[in-house]
Amino acid sequence: MNKVTTKKLKLVEVPKNEQDDAVAFQLVEFSINYFGSKDTFILDTKILKDGTQVVIDGNGWIKDGYLVA
Repeated sequence: MNKVTTKKLKLVEVPKNEQDDAVAFQLVEFSINYFGSKDTFILDTKILKDGTQVVIDGNGWIKDGYLVA
């Protein structure tokens, strides 16, 4: 069984006059325990006006568009 944990890191807010769909960007550290093998990596995310946080670019474990809880 695999388990994903997240740790939110640096947050950068988008200036109000430049906001389109994103109000902020944040780095998120993901740790995956996949049947005893642990992998940790950092991905970029954007926070939308409705509060949804979405991965911008993914990797082999987390796909582009993954919703961060």
